[in-house]
Amino acid sequence: MREEEEDEDEDEGRETPRKLRGLAGSEDRSLGIPKGFPPGFPGRSQLDRGVPAGLLGPGPGAAPRSRSMMETRLRRLALPLLEAAAEAEPDVRQQLRDALSGLGAADPEELLQVCGESLRNHDKLPAAQRALILASMGAVVRSHLGELGKAAANDAIALGAHEISRAKEHWEWQEAAGALLVELGRRFLARVMEELLRLLPPAALPRPGLLRALADLAAANVFGMVPFLGSILGTLLPLLPTARADPLKCSLCYALQRFSESIQEYLAGQEQGPDPTVRGDAFAPELGAAFDVLSLQWVQSRDAKVRVAVLEALGPLSALIPPEQLQEQLPKLLPSILGLYRKHPEPFPISKSLCQVLEASVPRGSRALEPQLEPLLGTLLNQLCAPAEPSIPTSSRNHTELLRCFSVL
Repeated sequence: MREEEEDEDEDEGRETPRKLRGLAGSEDRSLGIPKGFPPGFPGRSQLDRGVPAGLLGPGPGAAPRSRSMMETRLRRLALPLLEAAAEAEPDVRQQLRDALSGLGAADPEELLQVCGESLRNHDKLPAAQRALILASMGAVVRSHLGELGKAAANDAIALGAHEISRAKEHWEWQEAAGALLVELGRRFLARVMEELLRLLPPAALPRPGLLRALADLAAANVFGMVPFLGSILGTLLPLLPTARADPLKCSLCYALQRFSESIQEYLAGQEQGPDPTVRGDAFAPELGAAFDVLSLQWVQSRDAKVRVAVLEALGPLSALIPPEQLQEQLPKLLPSILGLYRKHPEPFPISKSLCQVLEASVPRGSRALEPQLEPLLGTLLNQLCAPAEPSIPTSSRNHTELLRCFSVL
């Protein structure tokens, strides 16, 4: 009986490395090298010399491998992939990311630990390599969030917060660190928010990557994030007029858009939320101040990306600001929105924002619309009669939004 158990354990020990090699998605399955690796590529030279006996599994008659030995095999497969990311071309980077994510399926916590150690122990890694490692970690968390223990999650959260604070002007690096925190925030939101709120500077606007992470968290975990939005808006809004750089303005608009959409979704399903006493008008003072800055100043920006970002934020904001403020702004806001049709080749974001503003103002009985009806209907009719542009993917969606505008009116 004992001999049979030993045979079963030995077979299991042989099978696990094969599983690991398959998960790596490699062409050279004996080494775990992603397809597309050129000879002599960084990391491959170590493997081309051959794998030490026993690395990929016990030989005939060898003792069964323990879990710690299994983890060592995963580590030895992952380290050359992490090293190879330093000088990989963009198409090879995607294959490296897929290979690392595949290895993580065997043991997510071990893969996260290996990636974390690589980042912590090598401060001089290029920004692109750090971004690839963080993106791989995010992919593993996305697929195996339910398998992570609290300790492993806390380590990954601390690492993500540290990396996003270091990234500075490297957008790809900031984005990858933020995306990792967003995935972790789907389950470990309190710990993620503890780190992110600590990173919010008290008297200065945060970096775009941090703003985007907060915005994406609001979309990913609505019922968890909305109770935090009061303090976040209270920190950001007084500093909004100090934003000068266009990329920062775009990030602030994106955050305001996501925050507003999350508040609306929370209110629509309030009975499912942790705090049924949350009211939309509780956010009105802060969001009203943001609406003024965007509608009176930023919408006239010379940068087309800023104008589009402003439009995408104004639509959701209009449903949450005080009704009297929206009525007061309409005589200036509607001509500004309609005038943008002449400046932008892609009209969909303009039509969508216009429809959201109309949906917020018409049910409230706003009489400020009456003097605007003639130019408004004329512009909508011209847009609706214009032939769809096959080269613009959103042409059909733009026509849908235009029809919604007529329906609201």
